[in-house]
Amino acid sequence: MAHILVKKGEADNIATYTHFCDTLADMPDIDPHEINLGSTCVVLEGANGGIEFYIANSKKEWKKFVR
Repeated sequence: MAHILVKKGEADNIATYTHFCDTLADMPDIDPHEINLGSTCVVLEGANGGIEFYIANSKKEWKKFVR
């Protein structure tokens, strides 16, 4: 499974999506047209072996979500 895409809603007429990837290596396979401000990506096997969350900024760059 490269990634699964789920449309989660719209804000200001911009569709936002949630992506589910097996590993970080799958993230580059995400279509850039499906990366908008507020889109999220859940990586099931992140760098430390656990689940990691990423949020897209307005430049279509993924930033790791850290609490």
